[in-house]
Amino acid sequence: MYRNLLAIALLCLLTDGTYSDTNYRLNTPIVPARYVVHITPYFDTADDRQFTFDGIVSIQFTTTSNTNEIKLHSEGLNFTAADIYVGTYPANVSVAVTSLEFNANYSFAHINLASNLEAGVEYGLQIRYKGPIREDLYGFYRNHYIENGVKKWLGTTQMEPTHARKAFPCFDEPHLKASFQLRIDRPAHYKPSLTNTEIEKSEVLSNGYIREYFYPTPKMSTYLVAFLVSEFEAGAQVFNGTREFGIYSRPEAKNQSRFAFEFGTQVVDALGTYFGIDYYSTDSHLRLDHVALPNFRGGAMENWGLIKYKESLLLYDPEQSPPNFKYEVARIIAHETTHMWFGNLVTCHWWSDAWLNEGFANYFQNYITAIVNPTLGAENQLVIGSVYSAYRADSSSFSAPISNNNVNSPAEIKGHFGTITYEKAGSVIRMIHHLIQDDAFKYGLHSYLTNNSFSSGYPEKLYQGLSEGVSAFNSLSTYSNTNIADIMSSWVTQAGHPLLTVNINYETETVTLTQKRYYSNSSISSNEVYKIPITYTTQSSPNFENTKPVFIMEDRTHEFKIQNISQTHPWIIFNVQETGLYRVNYDDYSWRLISAALKSNSNVIHPLNRAKIVNDLFALRLADEVDLCTLLSGLEFLHKEKEYSVWFAALNGLTALTTIRHVRESLKQPLKKLLFSYFDSAISLFGYDDPSDDVMFLTTRLLILEFACKFEHRGCVKKALSLFKALIINGTEVAPSLRPAVYCTGLRHDSNHVGYNYLLDRMAKSNVANEKMVIKEALGCSVKEKEANRY
Repeated sequence: MYRNLLAIALLCLLTDGTYSDTNYRLNTPIVPARYVVHITPYFDTADDRQFTFDGIVSIQFTTTSNTNEIKLHSEGLNFTAADIYVGTYPANVSVAVTSLEFNANYSFAHINLASNLEAGVEYGLQIRYKGPIREDLYGFYRNHYIENGVKKWLGTTQMEPTHARKAFPCFDEPHLKASFQLRIDRPAHYKPSLTNTEIEKSEVLSNGYIREYFYPTPKMSTYLVAFLVSEFEAGAQVFNGTREFGIYSRPEAKNQSRFAFEFGTQVVDALGTYFGIDYYSTDSHLRLDHVALPNFRGGAMENWGLIKYKESLLLYDPEQSPPNFKYEVARIIAHETTHMWFGNLVTCHWWSDAWLNEGFANYFQNYITAIVNPTLGAENQLVIGSVYSAYRADSSSFSAPISNNNVNSPAEIKGHFGTITYEKAGSVIRMIHHLIQDDAFKYGLHSYLTNNSFSSGYPEKLYQGLSEGVSAFNSLSTYSNTNIADIMSSWVTQAGHPLLTVNINYETETVTLTQKRYYSNSSISSNEVYKIPITYTTQSSPNFENTKPVFIMEDRTHEFKIQNISQTHPWIIFNVQETGLYRVNYDDYSWRLISAALKSNSNVIHPLNRAKIVNDLFALRLADEVDLCTLLSGLEFLHKEKEYSVWFAALNGLTALTTIRHVRESLKQPLKKLLFSYFDSAISLFGYDDPSDDVMFLTTRLLILEFACKFEHRGCVKKALSLFKALIINGTEVAPSLRPAVYCTGLRHDSNHVGYNYLLDRMAKSNVANEKMVIKEALGCSVKEKEANRY
């Protein structure tokens, strides 16, 4: 699931030493095998059934030990003991229900029985129930959109992580996998419902509804069950008997589905090839539909065969959408599609190891996008989108480890779906990929997926699969006494990430490395030691393409020799392409060598290492590891820089530096002047409105202009206001690639409210969701109290 960042308060709940209530776990001997879920929704019925639904759930199960109680999850659903039937299956010998008790705190329903259920015997449980079609975007919920002035209702689902219990009584834990067969009664004027699988048959009912029967799903977790009851149409789809793929949306938006369709079909094939498991081979009745919803919590959800998205993150209009949204759409499609293997085919046994689902989705969202469409800049986003995010979230004493046992309640589970589980885990996976190299990595993932298909994943199972890849290709043979489980465990079970300090004695040709956990607050220290894959390259023999580590640093300090450096004193740069999750600091002399090389000819250093140098320098300054002069000297090359990743690191760092409290007031104005000189140089390189089809050129220019205009750079503001005025007065459209900067700048200088009202009206009339998003974000740029309150 692609998500929004969660409040740090939730993350603090997960730190070591915090009590976590294990009573939220079912701990039941019941093992479900098959569900049949029958849903009848009522939308605009104009009676007391409006926005409710009738449900029937039938569960086939066994028990591992004798028990006279069935404990399962149910939240907000209405049923009594009289609505429950329990009996042997298929002999249908009933077992009397004596009572039903609900525990609202833990969302449990306790069904007490007159006699024991016996271990090894198959049973059936049926519950007839009623429930609300919710408004909070959880469980089975309702949504609406306007089409030709008419409000259209739809019903859809969001089950992850603990919301299936709000749609049907169930054993709502990820390891309790089963097959699910859905039956949906829909109003006859609605389009055919969508679920995880294809329709098997349908029948017309006498009440104006159509009943649709769907094929059973593969064995999967409750949180992956999904359905959609709507009037949505397919903007693009493929049906050829064995490969069903569609993009669904409200009818007025279906012409925006072409990019998602073309990229989505390519990415599912590319992932199937990489993992060695074709998606459509896992079950002959699985669909692979992508649905754009007008209102959706988070970004997207990887329901098996029915992936759901916020509309702005699936649809793309080349005439109206900013070009950076093409990358966003591709990234999220790749993320959710990766889950068809990591999360769906093999699912984390419990949410404490959700990284087994989300870490791989986070990594492959960029890795596979870079393969399928190299023009989108996804290769750089592997670093600036994931590694940098991991650094930021992982630099305080509140940070939790990737694998966290203090995860039991719904609140704790929700809090665990954060940057550590996504970006940090994805960065560690990337590091391991470069350590063992591609052949062993692919082999290991294939082994893990095939050996655990339709079952649960554990870290140990992943390590076993990767170890098989390592053995097959002998890819760790150069490192003595090293195994993949030990390396990964040092990153997965410990919080934080290391700062590697490099001291080079050129006279003795000796390099001394020291590691410690990085904290942004220099007064904090701790004793973690990580197993760090060390890569480096030198000025005398620069090779930034070889990312295979030279050795694994397992101790707090490590000393080694580099030959033939005493005479020439070449620069030596560590962590090639930032393939390792560690920051690097150098001795003063080495910093001077690196800064001089960047200023002389920065192109000899890989863009990701240029970005790393910049990003690390700001982090080191924040932690009082380097002085301001070292930082500023390392930035002098920016006047000629063209790479997005470098500018991303520089502009975010400079913005923080000009605003953070511990910078003396006397320095803030000179720093701002320096920042403006960088804006001048960058704008002279990229211009304001030079035409281009290069997505990365347009994205980099937008990044620079957004920052420049935000800081009131005179040239940027003047240009943005002229474009904004031409839009409002003459209707001259602003290029989509400039709209975020122009709209925001225009509203900051909107003295008579005309611009605000114009954009508000434009947003209401727009049929393009990501154009609406751009406007909505721009409305927050208004500095006027009245407009800010309206926003």
